[in-house]
Amino acid sequence: MNRLWKLPGMFSPVQLTPAASGYLDIVRSLAAVAVFLDHWRACILADYGDVDPVLKTLPVKALYFLSGFGPQAVMIFFVLSGLFISSSVLRSLERGKWSWRDYAIDRAVRLYVVLIPALVLGALWDFLGIHFFSDSGVYLAIATRLFRWQAFLGSLFFVQTRFTPSFGSNDPLWSLFNEFWYYALFPVLLGLIIALNRRRLAALGYVGAAAAICWMLGGQIWGFAVWLAGGAVALTSRWFRFKGQDRWPLLAYTTAAGALAAICLTVARNKGGWLGSGLAVGVSFAFLTHGMVQWTFGPGEIGQRLGRIFAGFSYSLYLVHVPIVFLIRAVLMHSGWLPKARWQPDGVHLLIGAAVSAAVFSYAFALAQMTEARTSVVRSWVRNRVAHQLPAPLASSAGRLS
Repeated sequence: MNRLWKLPGMFSPVQLTPAASGYLDIVRSLAAVAVFLDHWRACILADYGDVDPVLKTLPVKALYFLSGFGPQAVMIFFVLSGLFISSSVLRSLERGKWSWRDYAIDRAVRLYVVLIPALVLGALWDFLGIHFFSDSGVYLAIATRLFRWQAFLGSLFFVQTRFTPSFGSNDPLWSLFNEFWYYALFPVLLGLIIALNRRRLAALGYVGAAAAICWMLGGQIWGFAVWLAGGAVALTSRWFRFKGQDRWPLLAYTTAAGALAAICLTVARNKGGWLGSGLAVGVSFAFLTHGMVQWTFGPGEIGQRLGRIFAGFSYSLYLVHVPIVFLIRAVLMHSGWLPKARWQPDGVHLLIGAAVSAAVFSYAFALAQMTEARTSVVRSWVRNRVAHQLPAPLASSAGRLS
């Protein structure tokens, strides 16, 4: 297996420069903010059609336009996930250090270290909201799935939207179903490729596993193409690469890719055709990422630091913001501060909305310091515990692909 993956250098994943990592941190942060803005605006501001014509100024129009990219931001997350995870898997294979056990631990810890607290806290905020502020009407549409143990277990074991609804008010949990099964499908397909060249019997097992995962994904299998677009970036950035002195061609290429991504996003925002589909948005952003990963000129020390900070709690923000925003909305409506038609986007209410945003960001950041920021520590602890539980020969060969 080691020789198979070491001989063809074309399978080596791209090595990200510090500059590229800085830009990707910024992109990941902006994607998380886009998802938050989508839900924040829908919860506290009136629909654009109900906005007073006097208030439809250019800044307000820009706010409503920019706060509608939540679904497209998830496609960006899929591309980045495909880039990072496939790079990690391919690099492990290249070095002869691949292990199903370690891969499963890494992915499970990354997901669960935030997911479990998010589910518990989400249940708490939903419980408080429906029991003390039920007259707000905020929870009427989701009351039937707030405290069903099936929905909790479905979200905990990544079968939500397939067999159960997402738990409580936390609809963004839907994307974790996709992420988890994409994580599983990618190395299975790699194992199939390797086994076809060496062990035909093992190949049958991988075919069965791939078929089972595809069945599990059902209608969401199309999103794997978006995820794979990120994986393609990891590979093609080695094959098709601008040389160090080709700065201007690289800038031209990235600008063109950025323009294509902007067109797809704009069409998507205006509910256009195939050019605005999730697949088109994801693939166009993959082209933009293919350019960005080759950049050697960074966003500056301040940009890199801010990107690192926000990216460091982007996963937490994504998972925890909806239940707390729902609770804030319920409290405001119960107290009479927020009408059922929601606020008009005037100066005072935009300031209050900004304060709500700051509170939610602070909450997510604080939670991330206790969860997301501890991912590597928890991962090391779990790896050590599992290694101690397995006999030495089994631990050393726990995860060979072939």
